[in-house]
Amino acid sequence: MEPVVAGSKYLIDFQGIAAYAKKRKSRRIAIQLPEGLRMFAAQISERIALDTGADVSVDADPCFGACDIPSHLFSQADLVVQIGHTEMPSLGAIPKMYFANLYLDLDPLPAVGKALPLLRQRVGVVTNAQYLHRVEDIVNYLSSNKKQPVVSMGDNRLFRPAQLLGCDYTAATSIEQAVDSFLYIGDGDFHPIGLSLVTEKKIVVANPADCSVRTLDELRERIIRQRFGAIELASKATSFGIMVSFKIGQRRPGEPERLLEEFRSKGRRASLIHTNVITPDLVEHYAFEAFVCTACPRIAIDDYMKFRKPIVTPLEARIALGILPPQSFTLDQILGTTSHAHSPI
Repeated sequence: MEPVVAGSKYLIDFQGIAAYAKKRKSRRIAIQLPEGLRMFAAQISERIALDTGADVSVDADPCFGACDIPSHLFSQADLVVQIGHTEMPSLGAIPKMYFANLYLDLDPLPAVGKALPLLRQRVGVVTNAQYLHRVEDIVNYLSSNKKQPVVSMGDNRLFRPAQLLGCDYTAATSIEQAVDSFLYIGDGDFHPIGLSLVTEKKIVVANPADCSVRTLDELRERIIRQRFGAIELASKATSFGIMVSFKIGQRRPGEPERLLEEFRSKGRRASLIHTNVITPDLVEHYAFEAFVCTACPRIAIDDYMKFRKPIVTPLEARIALGILPPQSFTLDQILGTTSHAHSPI
């Protein structure tokens, strides 16, 4: 592993990329970059070209994760390298894809140490892709400080134990009854917000980047109020656009059609809208009074304030229709087909 560019704290396995490209005899390589690394696209593509001898191009479309397989590039490239995400086993083998995860070269233990007073005895350890290589260190540190860390593999959309995705929290929910609190290691609110919507257990966030520690109680309450506001608005709507994604990892076979039937059975008008990118501008083009996103469930939550019309998840839509009771509210997830037992470590 080495810095993705000189001076970066992000580490990447350039040798692994080159070895896979040479094994497949790839002469044309396309790379997908997370938004934060696009300014270094020239350096990264030049490095991969030097290592592989291939022609390297950069995909300008946004990449939302391992669920976002750019099949449109398969006719243009022998190999697509997605940087910054781990593969999603539930999708099966995709020979033209190589997932080059980024690891953060930061020590998480100082932040974990600051979190100790806020943690209860049995601690569920969860994190994002950038700290997966430090999970064992974190677990050992907690154990040496008289905590009982618990780690789960989650379902088969997840690549490693303790990993959270924005749409899959089974690494946490599968151990919820075995822990008293959760420790999330990482920065930002994206994963912690999702975690707060699938569990009522205490969540402590330890950020290795600035060694800060916080809880999510106030943020959780604000998001829940926002979601029930969206549900209330949707309950009054008479017409719905049901948005369906072509992205391989965001497809939910049969779900859009089931929703279509449920809306019509309740006397509401509804139509399917096929799209790969859901934006406020897209929604504005249609006269529907409300929208249901069957693609990434985080669009309705994280981008809600950007939309001028209510946008809800399938679960929230069923609450709005009265098919499900309000107390059934939780984060709508896209889950795999298999689960793994938790591991007390």
